[in-house]
Amino acid sequence: MAYVIDKEKCVACGYCKFLCALGAIEERRENDRDYFEILPDKCGSCGQCAEGCLVDCIRPEKGQRKIRHVSIDSAKCIGCSLCKRNCPADAIEGIIKQPFTIVESLCIKCGLCATKCKKDAIVIKYAD
Repeated sequence: MAYVIDKEKCVACGYCKFLCALGAIEERRENDRDYFEILPDKCGSCGQCAEGCLVDCIRPEKGQRKIRHVSIDSAKCIGCSLCKRNCPADAIEGIIKQPFTIVESLCIKCGLCATKCKKDAIVIKYAD
């Protein structure tokens, strides 16, 4: 799931693209009009673009839930660093072969770490 941009309301300011740490937003042109589009296969559903949109034209797809909290289950984490290497916010720290942790103040709650973890050690809690 992902967020979507209403291209009729989009003023093509590019701020959403600037905010997206995953590079999931691209500029498009249709009928001599510029707008931005979110690529669903790249979107981590963090909602940073929607929160920052100056014209309020970005919304979650139907059924999309916003990530509220991300943590690492130390009992499952083997310390491979795959999550850390893929974190666009550099919010994961640790030592190889020891459980890693997420620095909450840096985490943008994109969920990318969970998609990369091969041991299901990333725990995601969603807002109601």
